[in-house]
Amino acid sequence: MNLRKVLFIGSNPGRLASVQIRCLDIAGRLGCSFVLGKTTCNQIPSGFSIFVCVKPGLGRDQLVKLSKRGTVIWDIIDRAPFEGEGATLFLASTRSVQKLFSSRGRVEYIPHHHCNFTGEPNTLSHRRPAWIGAEHWHPKLTGIDYDYYDSNGMDREGVVAAYRKMGLGLNLRSRTTRASLYHKYQPNHDQHITMNSGIKLINCIGFGIPSLSADEPAYREIGADCTIFSSIEKCAADLRDLQVDYDKYLQLRMNCLERAQNFHIDTIAEMYKTLLCSL
Repeated sequence: MNLRKVLFIGSNPGRLASVQIRCLDIAGRLGCSFVLGKTTCNQIPSGFSIFVCVKPGLGRDQLVKLSKRGTVIWDIIDRAPFEGEGATLFLASTRSVQKLFSSRGRVEYIPHHHCNFTGEPNTLSHRRPAWIGAEHWHPKLTGIDYDYYDSNGMDREGVVAAYRKMGLGLNLRSRTTRASLYHKYQPNHDQHITMNSGIKLINCIGFGIPSLSADEPAYREIGADCTIFSSIEKCAADLRDLQVDYDKYLQLRMNCLERAQNFHIDTIAEMYKTLLCSL
């Protein structure tokens, strides 16, 4: 397969960080073309035979039309694939999501990459904790002093800058009504946890940052030995323990660094290349 025949299709990367990660970053690394913000099949340029859809603006009927022009790949990120025709195969960012949607047809596993493209880890100079993510998932942690970064509208350089300042990651989420109802395509909070790609822990791994994480399937799968499983209620006590226990902190950091290459963009891009060239 000529990768010039592959077109990545996404929506607004400024609002959806996953489009930046799974659409623009990967397309750029592979040398593939991409289009953003298209809502009809007629707006998709000709000359392509494989279409990788990453939260596209195309509805099911438009995907069915697009499938008549070539192979449609639906990337399952937060949103379950449409029922029925439209996609030839699916991408899952975790093994648990791959298993969850195995009845839909062919589902290939390709995890997210972290945003540390240089591979240089953070220094050991501080233990400053921080939370980064969309504001509606911010758990408003109490009893601790930490930095907060709202990732909405943040470009990759901004995300990298936030992680460079981070000494401890706080990978916890709110369970408020607002958070539960925010996602149009996955309105149930527990469903969203099931679909979680684990990107926050992946980024911590990429920078060698020990962290506290919610006990979610993606985090268990990605790096159970790279984080401490905690909760909003236990966060303050677990954080203080990790800030003073140098041996535990160092062991988590080393575990992160040993696993970081598995999630480097070059490693993940090679997985895409192998899949696309097999079609």
